[in-house]
Order: sequence, then structure tokens, then C-alpha cells
Amino acid sequence: MRTAFLQNAILVEPDAAAIAASPGSVKKQYCQAVLRFCSIVAMDWDDLRFVLAVARAGSALRAARDLKVNQTTVMRRIAHIEADIGANLFEARQSGQTLTPLGQSVAAAAERIESEVVALQSTIAAQQRVLSGAVRFTSSEAYANRIVAPSLKTFRKQHPGITVELITEDRRLDLSRGEADVALRAGSRPEGGGIVAQRLPDAGWALYCSSGYAEDHGVPRSPSEIEAHAVVSLEGALANLPGFQWLTRVAPKASVSARSNSLTNLVSALKAGLGVGPLPCFIGDTEPDLMRCFPPIAELTAELWLIIREDVRQAAHIRAFVDFLAAHLRSRLAGA
Repeated sequence: MRTAFLQNAILVEPDAAAIAASPGSVKKQYCQAVLRFCSIVAMDWDDLRFVLAVARAGSALRAARDLKVNQTTVMRRIAHIEADIGANLFEARQSGQTLTPLGQSVAAAAERIESEVVALQSTIAAQQRVLSGAVRFTSSEAYANRIVAPSLKTFRKQHPGITVELITEDRRLDLSRGEADVALRAGSRPEGGGIVAQRLPDAGWALYCSSGYAEDHGVPRSPSEIEAHAVVSLEGALANLPGFQWLTRVAPKASVSARSNSLTNLVSALKAGLGVGPLPCFIGDTEPDLMRCFPPIAELTAELWLIIREDVRQAAHIRAFVDFLAAHLRSRLAGA
């Protein structure tokens, strides 16, 4: 038997027996009835707000205070909706306004609509909420230029209100003193107070040369063969990187064809065919003109850490950047 919810344009709640017999069908029919009811009486949510306010407050005067309008406005809106329906929603009493049976049905429907409207507004607000703020990020030039900077376009699309400041310096900035918010560093687990660290995939190193160099001179197939080839090396602070310390140790007599004070220039020298040289795999493997001479050097594999300043790690814009960067680095370094 089909449950009727509209009786002479009056909205009637479904009874408990009907709901128990077929809950899904009854709820669907009732929602459709609400829509038909609102259509029949040309009712909108703004009208229902006034009905609900008076029902909750118990009088037009108190409802007016809650809605921050005058009492005349409330009475006019109630009279308008009652005229459209053709029936009274409230009974005037000495203590205020009391809902009629029809008014109770309309108020109950209005409460459900209010809940849906509030939930919808919350969903829309969450979607439109824009994180904002600045993140000071520091790392080596290689990581900043090769991995982090290229990913910022995607991050910017997701969080247009967040500004990322990339800081590359030879010295390591002190996060605990506020010199930066987030850092990417290779080496052993960071120690000290005021920071939180999460480990990323290890960073490997290998010996590289250009395909042109390999055609002209062949390639060393083990560390013991490096001294028979020209090498490209670094100078200054970068000469202390593990790969170049290792190169000096295993091939002290190798002929140095070029030196540079930046990894970018070192890559250019290798691509030009000036010799062989060590590079982090995340750099060398992405250069189509370069090739590995032999598999990554196990002793040069370094732990990689993403470090966050403890007193800002709960800030929403910092968390957004850290989560994005950690996921990007894990994807980028996988198998490198």
C-alpha cells in the first residue's frame, strides 16, 4: 500500500509502521512529498527560516531578536506564508505563538532542510578554504633545483595562497633558531632539539660519463679502472660531498680535466665529454646524455631526511607543504 504524505496540500509525517515495513522507499517518497509540498505552496527556504525561528523562540518578538530584524518583518513573513498555504501555522496566545498541527509538520520539515543547508554550506566552505602563509625551505642547490623547484608548479595549483621561499646556502641553516621552517638533508639522522625529522628513500651515487665520451674512450667498469680516465671534479665547499671524497680516495692519480664549484656546471662538463665523475643518481639518471659507468656505489648511499621546525610543524600551510614534498620525493627517488 502506497503511503500518502500529501493530504489536501498538507504535509503529513509517515508513521512508524510504514517506515519499518519499507524504510528506503518511505524516506524516498517523503522527500519527494516535501519537494511537492514546497512547490504547491510556492515556499522557499527564506520563508521557512522565519517559521523555524518563531517555533523555536515561542514568539515573534524573540524570533525577531534572534534573526536581527524587527518584529513587524517577522509577522509579515509569517502572514505571507500562511496566506500562500491557506492555513494558519501558529495560534496566537498570551504567552506568544504556538504551532498548529500543520505548523508542527512545516517546522519539522524546515529543521531537516536547515540541517541539509548547514551541511552543504560546510562542504562548500571546506572546498573553498584557501591555506595561506610562507614556508622557508632550505636544501642543497642540487635538491632545490633538480627536485623541489620543478614540483612547485603543481603545489602552487593546489595551494595558491602558500608562498615557498627556496634558500640554498653552503652552510646548513639552523631550523631550531628559526632560520628556516623545512629542510632536506642527506646524511645521518639529524640530532638536536626543536626539530622533527622524517626519513625518505636513501639517495644513491654512481659514476657517470657522456655517451660521446664512452664512444671515444670507453668507460671504467669498476673503481680500480678510474685512474685510466680523465675525471671531472668539484672544488670549494662542494668538494666535501661524499662522491668527490670517494673519488679522491679511489683514484688519487687520475687526471683532472675540469673542476667546478657547482653541480650544475659539473653536469655540463660531463655532458660535454670532458671525463667521468660521480653524481647523485637523481641527477645523473635524468640526464639523457649521461650514462652510468657501473652500478651505484654502495658505500656512498646516504640517508635522506625531511626536517621540520617543531614549533611550526602543526601550522596548516607547513603541513600542506611537508605532506606534498614528502610524497613527491618518495615518488621521485624511488629506484634512483
